[in-house]
Amino acid sequence: MGSLYNDRNMAECIDYYEKAISLNPKCFLAHRGLGNYYLKNKEFHKAEDQYSKAISINARRYGSIYKNRAVARTEIGKNLEAKQDLIEYLAQIPNAHDRASIEEAIRQS
Repeated sequence: MGSLYNDRNMAECIDYYEKAISLNPKCFLAHRGLGNYYLKNKEFHKAEDQYSKAISINARRYGSIYKNRAVARTEIGKNLEAKQDLIEYLAQIPNAHDRASIEEAIRQS
């Protein structure tokens, strides 16, 4: 349900993700889902926190989570950490469709 509400950008998704986390604190998908919701809604500190929790559960499950966390970190002024996330994103997804733009972002930071 959390994902369905998140796809519609409905705040109700938070309750479902938090319920999943209360039942299983290591629920990667719930932390990632919360991160995605908060990123879409420009709550960058919360997004970074949730992405970091998901990464601590499984650092290799979805490489794209590093790009999302980099966006959040850039918005809150954590540019060095964002650069490191972009490097990790490319390490995990070497054939990323956006590789050229990510490499440019890394060079500029």
